[in-house]
Amino acid sequence: MAPRATTFDYESEFMLDEWDFQLTTRIQFGRGRFESLGEAAREFGRKALLVGYRDRAGLEPAYAKASATLAAAGVSVTEFFEIPPDPDAALGKQGAQAASEVGADVVIGLGGGSAIDAAKGIAILAQSGGDLWDYTGANPDSRPVAAALPVIAVPTTAGTGTEVSPIAVFTHPDVGTLSKHPIKASISSPLICPRVALVDPELAVGSPRGLTAACGADALGHAIEACMSRRANPVSWALAGKAVRLVVENLAAAVEHPDDPQPREPLALAATLAGAAFSFAGVVMTHAIAQALGGVLHVPHGEAVAIATPLSLRYNAGHCVEQYSRLATECGITAASREEQATAFVERIVGLLQEIGFSERIDAKGADADALADELAQSARESTPVPLELNPRPIDQATLVELLRGMIG
Repeated sequence: MAPRATTFDYESEFMLDEWDFQLTTRIQFGRGRFESLGEAAREFGRKALLVGYRDRAGLEPAYAKASATLAAAGVSVTEFFEIPPDPDAALGKQGAQAASEVGADVVIGLGGGSAIDAAKGIAILAQSGGDLWDYTGANPDSRPVAAALPVIAVPTTAGTGTEVSPIAVFTHPDVGTLSKHPIKASISSPLICPRVALVDPELAVGSPRGLTAACGADALGHAIEACMSRRANPVSWALAGKAVRLVVENLAAAVEHPDDPQPREPLALAATLAGAAFSFAGVVMTHAIAQALGGVLHVPHGEAVAIATPLSLRYNAGHCVEQYSRLATECGITAASREEQATAFVERIVGLLQEIGFSERIDAKGADADALADELAQSARESTPVPLELNPRPIDQATLVELLRGMIG
């Protein structure tokens, strides 16, 4: 019979003995919670900036309902529907100007991670001024966020977990040593943790298969990496372990049956739990590689995480037997030993990602593979150095280049 480990083993050698964990977001979870948007916004004032996508296809009813709900609560709405996938940092200034012109009391991000992150960036610049690069961790001269407008997050996908995190990711052109490629890098500040997260699983029902798969892969990556991180703690483990199980059990069904509401609720919960977990435990090399794939090759983030996850799981396997074994137990995977159980967990995750349509290879036909691997490794190191430091198995630049070279098709 397989050994059973409890997530609450405080003496585990891979968890910190001393740690902090604080979740400042009020989470309102459940079907129909979107209806309370007006009431939630009214707590912060009577003027709101509603941030959404430039391409509103499929979300028109949600945006219309948001405006109507806010108006019914006596909150005037200014729409800022300018956000593309992977928002450019320059949009923060445009949105902040719009917020300042109307005297917005609160910024509402309605959409996936890009829309909510954009809302966070706008909230910063409306109060602290400057450019988003000024507050970005990858900037050697970064400074702390001084102030930010309150943010309300309304996710329409189950992926990034940004609805409960103090992190926002933006694309920054013309910075770093790779001038021909932008850098995708993050801002981290408790001041941009959304004050309220309205997590309504119904908003994701009917999402396209590819979008559902990519978002689920991102949530899965957050959860697994939070368990692998050198900064893992008992609380982050409890949240992330549960999130891994929920994704493993429900993602394939949601991809296969987009209009079925049943798997959407556990996936929404998984994304939120994983977001809370990685906000304090951090992520590892998977996300460093994913950010590089986004910056250099413009691979959508969820797809990039799916590509990088198998490589990361295998590279770290020798240092994560206990972590993988525990996650296997969480997912109901049994084996004769911890080592076999850990291997079975990796196989299950890789198989799931393949089942929902992802490859482990980087499609870069015609590119110089050696040069591309160098660029990706440099981008990963410059954009997201902390995840590489939190990786359970040390990874130097030469090793990272070699691993990336092996991924290029």
